[in-house]
Amino acid sequence: MVMTAPASSCTHQAWRSGVTSAAFSARKQQALVVLLAQQLMESQFHRADRSGSDRLWQEVAALEIDPDRIVHVLYSGLDGSDRPALMAADDAWILRNTNTSQRRWSLQHLHRRGRAQRPASSISLV
Repeated sequence: MVMTAPASSCTHQAWRSGVTSAAFSARKQQALVVLLAQQLMESQFHRADRSGSDRLWQEVAALEIDPDRIVHVLYSGLDGSDRPALMAADDAWILRNTNTSQRRWSLQHLHRRGRAQRPASSISLV
């Protein structure tokens, strides 16, 4: 009798499920953001533990997570035990900041050397 591992086991190949390495890394980082935000809520708001808060903020820095991202989740007004809501708040932060950074780059690209320039494709030679 041949036994096969279930699809959800560690032998399952990620490329077959459509999960990319980048998507996995993003979800892993989001899990860290939510966990750190929950721990900071407990440390700062419930226990008023300054040294515990400082250690958690040092961990945020060591992991190179944008502190504004954590602050957004912390002060979202959501219950710290509601992980799906905290993840949705983080998704909103990611969406807002991704769009802002893309827009900034294109404006910088169009305004090189202090002069506004049109993209070459929009200039009519007729």
